[in-house]
Amino acid sequence: MKVIFLDFDGVMDTAYDDLIRNKEGKPACDEYGTLFDPNCVRNLEHIIVQTGAAIVLTSSWKYMMSYKDFIEMWERRRLPGFVTDVTPTLKQRTKRGDEIDAWMEECRTDCEYVIIDDLGTENFNSHQIPRLLVVNPFWGLDEETAEKAIELLNSNE
Repeated sequence: MKVIFLDFDGVMDTAYDDLIRNKEGKPACDEYGTLFDPNCVRNLEHIIVQTGAAIVLTSSWKYMMSYKDFIEMWERRRLPGFVTDVTPTLKQRTKRGDEIDAWMEECRTDCEYVIIDDLGTENFNSHQIPRLLVVNPFWGLDEETAEKAIELLNSNE
């Protein structure tokens, strides 16, 4: 199984796209929240087409939306791939890497994975760092990051 652990803010929702939308007078949000940068959506689609990876959401949006809401948003926005799951919310205040580890433990399936986030390495566990792709929140998921993700996800083929 191949998995993309995906954040939204700074990865799919970028400062660049926010500036463009504002400048052009286009809406920045819909009923689900901030709209995603079309360039980031294309790059996510490229990763999925090249790898067949599923998506597990790590975004803090999980505190405001249910899994059902995410599925609806994915369909209505015509986003690529399939949202398989959302990382669990742990009882103790933890870092994002702990939530990913908890998901992997619950999943009990060997995974090739990448983590795409704009948070720094201190938010993840040391064994995750080789699979962590930190993006610049101004540009989000760019072509270079997409190619690195494809390489990591397809590394054992």
